[in-house]
Amino acid sequence: MDIRTSPALGPPIRALNWFNARHPFSHNDHFHGWILRNLPTHRGRALDVGCGEGLLAERLARRFRAVDAADADAGMRATTAERGVENVRVLDGFDAAEGPYDLVTMIATLHHLDLESTLARCADLLAPGGRLSVVGLARPETIADALWVSRSALANPVMGFLRHPIPVAEPSPRPTFPTRDPQESFDEVAAAASAILPGAVLHRRVPFRFTLAWRAP
Repeated sequence: MDIRTSPALGPPIRALNWFNARHPFSHNDHFHGWILRNLPTHRGRALDVGCGEGLLAERLARRFRAVDAADADAGMRATTAERGVENVRVLDGFDAAEGPYDLVTMIATLHHLDLESTLARCADLLAPGGRLSVVGLARPETIADALWVSRSALANPVMGFLRHPIPVAEPSPRPTFPTRDPQESFDEVAAAASAILPGAVLHRRVPFRFTLAWRAP
């Protein structure tokens, strides 16, 4: 039986979902701080792959001379362009990016793309000493993954309450950006990164994300 559909867990899960909807926060935006605390020394050009609504690109634009914000979704590109940040250029997808970049970022994007070819392309796009910062999702598979998901589920309402202590009257609308369940496990991502990006550092993070950091030689 799938534990997520167990009748015994139904009421607790519904209660947790109700609380999370009343105290929402963005798991993806939560990791902007990790990226901004780990910027490269040289800050000429940055690329945000899967820029979504453009918030991270706007924040990077305050620290880099130029930022390219790439997204395959036309609606997301339009929303990013509407921010009107002078040194942010909106690109029609990852393929339109042209390096070298001092920073390449991805948040909840890698699982939408082919894992190996995307990591290799990121390496090609980075300038010497440039940094790759990935915040990703992975398919739970091992006991370590199950513990990671459990810790995230327990921490999520606490983090939501701290960021949004006043409950919202109505649940937030579902995001308009495309979603996809991750196909690779954390261990599979780690193995690919080890082969393509020697020295890459990966960690399971709370809530529900992993981070991958790599510095180009």
